[in-house]
Amino acid sequence: MKRFLTLAAILMFFGFTLAFAAEKPRSTPPLSPRIPEMSAAGTVQEISGTSLKIERTLKGKAEIMEFILEKPFSDVAVGESVKVSYLEKDGRNVLIRVAPAQKTAVKKAAKKELPKEMKPVASPALPGTK
Repeated sequence: MKRFLTLAAILMFFGFTLAFAAEKPRSTPPLSPRIPEMSAAGTVQEISGTSLKIERTLKGKAEIMEFILEKPFSDVAVGESVKVSYLEKDGRNVLIRVAPAQKTAVKKAAKKELPKEMKPVASPALPGTK
């Protein structure tokens, strides 16, 4: 009986050792690297069923960017100012969204009027001088 208990204890020890030593499968697959979404604004130069070209100005230099279309955009015309969102895949710019560019008006500084008390007043002529 002693041998049987010793043998059972040794078998249990090896069984648990093998169970703990086995590599556990991953519960979730590793996440793929996130591709950042980028945006640009410019004027539409050319549009076709598969591509869109815009001209944008960056630091005083004009540059033409070409985008691959996944779906055709019918509301865009040549010469329009647009803002585009895109992803870079395999060295190509893949277009996601196109929207009309928001035109921001530059406000001119209005001349500030001085209050009446502060306006320069012509001093009356001194008596006896002409």
